[in-house]
Amino acid sequence: MAADPLPVPTPPVAVISGGSSGIGLAVARILHVKAYAVVLLARDPKRLAFAHQALLADGESPVRTLALDVTDENACEAAIACILKEFGRIDWLVTSAGMAEPGMFLDLPSSTHRQQMDVNFFGTLNLVRPVASAMSRSGGGRITMISSAAAFVGIAGYSGYAPGKFAVRALAETLRVELALAGVAVSVAFPPDTDTPQLAAEQALKPEATKQITAGGGLLSADTVAQAIVRGAEAGRFMLTPGVLMSAFGWLHSLYAPFFRRQQLRILRRLGSETRSGNGQDQP
Repeated sequence: MAADPLPVPTPPVAVISGGSSGIGLAVARILHVKAYAVVLLARDPKRLAFAHQALLADGESPVRTLALDVTDENACEAAIACILKEFGRIDWLVTSAGMAEPGMFLDLPSSTHRQQMDVNFFGTLNLVRPVASAMSRSGGGRITMISSAAAFVGIAGYSGYAPGKFAVRALAETLRVELALAGVAVSVAFPPDTDTPQLAAEQALKPEATKQITAGGGLLSADTVAQAIVRGAEAGRFMLTPGVLMSAFGWLHSLYAPFFRRQQLRILRRLGSETRSGNGQDQP
């Protein structure tokens, strides 16, 4: 009598928001090579289709895409339910969807502040809630939230962007404790300026002061950032700080903050003085 065939092992499942480009796509490629079934979430179906083809060339595990606006809570819950129905589980959630529209506080309309909070914080929360619930029922999993280096200290020109990223950091700090007994490992990443399409759009909007303040922060590739995020999360680290500078800043930002604040004020005073003297870019 022939023995029953052994069951075919199913791959672990990773869900990645903002997965059609930048850090999200770079993380997806790493996890797909690691034999994860990958589900990419993003708003643009055309970019999702391109990302889908790129991943298929890297590995044999399933790749799925879902067009999704992460600010829509009901749509997020429906998307997670759809993924769970197909795969039966979610092993890793990476929330990489985000936006940045820099500008000085007095120049930004309230709608811009609200939009960035909706995308950066609530767009994270809307996915974390249903996934954390599913992971708690199934016995565990991993959630990695993408915050920003701007969540360490206040930076002039990021009053619309940084609050949402600070909130992501606070959410991760809280869930790290609340979900631990359910077997859910929570981590949060603080990437510096990263060579992505979003950064290119952001640079065009930066006030001159913000450009000068952030000029020394360096620039990393999306692949470098993604490798650091995956490696750190797999090692069980909570705070994921790609690059030497971010690693140091992660530990020392509270000590460095007063010096950084004075540095920013010097730049703002100099630019204000140049403008008043007729040498600034805003003068006719």
